[in-house]
Amino acid sequence: MTEIESRIAELVAHFRQIGVIQMQDLPIYNAGLEVEAVGFQAVGNRWIGVLITPWFMNAILLPSEKTALDAKLIGQKSQEALPAATCAFISGGDETVGGYKSLSLYSPMAAFTSQDRARHEAQARLTALLTPPAELPKPVAQESPPQEPANLSRRAFLRGRRNA
Repeated sequence: MTEIESRIAELVAHFRQIGVIQMQDLPIYNAGLEVEAVGFQAVGNRWIGVLITPWFMNAILLPSEKTALDAKLIGQKSQEALPAATCAFISGGDETVGGYKSLSLYSPMAAFTSQDRARHEAQARLTALLTPPAELPKPVAQESPPQEPANLSRRAFLRGRRNA
């Protein structure tokens, strides 16, 4: 197992433990779902993927190398450039996984009726984050709208009539 695979497995194990200890009795917990990491891949010097839990779905940015947890950074927002856009991620982490950043995609998860549906949506959202926007077509030159005749009566204007 590579270092990144090990860290992703630690991330999943950490959130499974949170689910069992802190979340499973809360109304936002969707018992039909489980913790799963989806589509993690390298983007520059970091890894991005989606973490599905029974209570949220987040995009996760992991540094390529494990970083020490800095408690001062927990909860701080930072703008992170992705191929599709720059997004506001929130710093988080734990002693086992180290520091990471997350972007909320869904919470709560009540709309998902199966793990397959959640996984499909996670992959679609990850693809959207990693796909650069297509070049927008250049606007076609349009003719200016015809000028309204100056002698249009107030009554005709209010009724939407135009002079011929």
